[in-house]
Amino acid sequence: MEVISLQPKYILFIQILIGILIIMAPIIITGELYDVSKTMGDLLVAELIIRTLSFIIGLVVISKGFENYSK
Repeated sequence: MEVISLQPKYILFIQILIGILIIMAPIIITGELYDVSKTMGDLLVAELIIRTLSFIIGLVVISKGFENYSK
C-alpha cells in the first residue's frame, strides 16, 4: 500500500472546510437559521447551546489547521 502525502496547503484547506461544515451543521440539519419565534422554553436554550458549541468547535478546528500549517 502506498501512503498518500498531501501538501500542507491542501491539509489547511481541508481543515478549513471541515470547520465551516461544523459551524454550519445546525443550519444544515434544521434547515433554518436561529429563530426565536418557532422555538420556546427549554428547546430555545438547548438550540442556542448547540449552535454556540458548534461555532466554537468549528473555530477550534480552523485554528488547529492554521497552527499545523504554520509549523
